[in-house]
Amino acid sequence: MKKFFVILIILIALGSLCFFAGWAQLSVPHNSYGVLRSKTHGLYEHVIKDGNFTWLWYKLIPANTNIAVFDIKNQTVQVEASGGLPQAETYTAFVGLKSDFSWQVSGRVSFSINPDSLPRLVDQFSISNQSEFDAYITQLRLQLTPFIEQRLAYYCGQPEALTQINAESSYEPLTQDIQDAFPYITGLSCSLSVKRFPDYNLYNSAKSMYDDYISHQREILNAQISDNAAGRIKSQFRLDELARYGELITKYPLLLDYLKLPDAAE
Repeated sequence: MKKFFVILIILIALGSLCFFAGWAQLSVPHNSYGVLRSKTHGLYEHVIKDGNFTWLWYKLIPANTNIAVFDIKNQTVQVEASGGLPQAETYTAFVGLKSDFSWQVSGRVSFSINPDSLPRLVDQFSISNQSEFDAYITQLRLQLTPFIEQRLAYYCGQPEALTQINAESSYEPLTQDIQDAFPYITGLSCSLSVKRFPDYNLYNSAKSMYDDYISHQREILNAQISDNAAGRIKSQFRLDELARYGELITKYPLLLDYLKLPDAAE
């Protein structure tokens, strides 16, 4: 009986040892995330984190696995974009206005890296430690800021975009563009404010007057072109007719005498 208990204790000890040796979370501190690679199975496709129990048998093999631990922090970038409504200078010059149809939007965009995307991100960008992960975040911020400002410049030429930003401090199409272009980020939040808002009513009035003028000028020009074209066609037809007569007389000189007969009869 004593021998049985000794064997049982040994088995329990070995079982506990195997259990803790294969328990991946033990290597990852609280509020951090781990990405595991093994010599036998390559990259483990799931992130190792609190709340998800992960036990891997091949972690029992000595020196077979390595877990890179990452600390993910929230990020914020400042953005500012400005511009003018399309062809504003042309319309103001036409109607003699001195109005400024420019706009300006500024604010901040907050985001974080999606922990569940860490294995794919680490594999794609060959990240192996926190330092390299921080360098990736720096590059991401450098790419994200001009991207957001360019999209703002595109959207803010439209009255509905500026109106919504002014009312809600955000714009859903912009948020979707950011998420589509940077799929590894999560917790995206845009806080924007319109610093300068153009007078769309005045702009639309000037644009309408300009469009009407251009349309009227086009009608006049088309009529002149049509008249000139008709005259050129008539002249060309007459020249072609005379050319045909000339060819006939050259080919048949007797026709010239025939054409003179009425005069001779008189």
